[in-house]
Amino acid sequence: MTPVSLPSQGSMFLGAYRMGASLKDCVVLVHGPSGCHFGPNFFEVLTNNLSSNATISVMRERSVVYGGIENLEKAIRLTRKHYKDKRIIVLSSHVPSIIGDDLEFIDADIYLDCGGFQPMWQGMEAFLEKLGDFICENENREDESTPTHLINLIGFQRDVAGAEEDLAELKRILLSFEAKVKVNVIPDSLESLRYARYASLSVVFGYGVKLARRMEREFGIPYIVTDYPYGVEGLKEFIEKLNENFELEYDLNNGVFSEIDAKLKRYRNNLPLFYEIPVCVVGDLPRISGMSKFLERELGMNVELAFATSSALEKFDVSCTKFVSSYNAFMEEIKGLDIKVLLGTDEERKIINNTIVFAFPSFTRMSYVPYLRKGTLNLIADIYERIMEWI
Repeated sequence: MTPVSLPSQGSMFLGAYRMGASLKDCVVLVHGPSGCHFGPNFFEVLTNNLSSNATISVMRERSVVYGGIENLEKAIRLTRKHYKDKRIIVLSSHVPSIIGDDLEFIDADIYLDCGGFQPMWQGMEAFLEKLGDFICENENREDESTPTHLINLIGFQRDVAGAEEDLAELKRILLSFEAKVKVNVIPDSLESLRYARYASLSVVFGYGVKLARRMEREFGIPYIVTDYPYGVEGLKEFIEKLNENFELEYDLNNGVFSEIDAKLKRYRNNLPLFYEIPVCVVGDLPRISGMSKFLERELGMNVELAFATSSALEKFDVSCTKFVSSYNAFMEEIKGLDIKVLLGTDEERKIINNTIVFAFPSFTRMSYVPYLRKGTLNLIADIYERIMEWI
């Protein structure tokens, strides 16, 4: 079988682009041919339903022969002219890396060579690690406006449908502690990075481990690596992890947990419908780790197959019967399974058209509701609808 290259299994360049495009006060300038810009730009526009926040140097044949730095410098000048209030991130794609374009002296706030053929997750790691240079080099004196209880949330994927709503739910959890914990999201903006060094803890959602290690080394900030805390038990474990490193007071028997339990009691007669249902999960490793555990231990479903579209620097446990990390293996395995519910990306809608899209890429789903914290009820409702379709 011929290997298939999917957007969800993109290169290092796409991974870096995903993180860079999340910086609201920046413009991503892709250094490369027009085709290098089209793919990531296509996903950004469709995923967020917003105008693109990126541009390109548009390398031609002449640039390949004589070098593309002159062309890039012109593109930077034009970008600064049209985006006066934004900083510039330059991501060098494969062609300029092959011909040896040196980006060290260009007039950019951040630049990164993404020309390697490493997988997408390494691009996310590399870009987040690069932000460490900005954090360390742009020293800011601590003043009265610096939050005293601050947590860095690193690597939270904001280019997935419902991501901003999920992020808001996590912030509500942290604000509900008696200590009134503040949150500094990385990436969010270059401006917000000046507070990163004052955090008491870094929470890494799968990607950004190297950045967290550097901040621990240089500023003494401890870090934890976590998957996405889907479900009630997932969220409780997330809070317990925080408590191990960041002494907080939170009553796990009250608040949002009791509210979710109370609402589920209204449908207790329907809950056995979930038991033993064969299900498949597909997506970035930190997402399918949290989702698979929720499906099996809280809903009693059987995760027959899990496919990681993107791996991670650290290991994650995926609760499933069969785990695969290549698309070809996934396609071969799913043929022999009678999957009733599939949670994944847009690609899996080619297999099951009512796939619940919860991972990148997710541009076929428009969502204004979360799946985390109170969003657990939304997630259960979406799964329930799929089950009822085939009963």
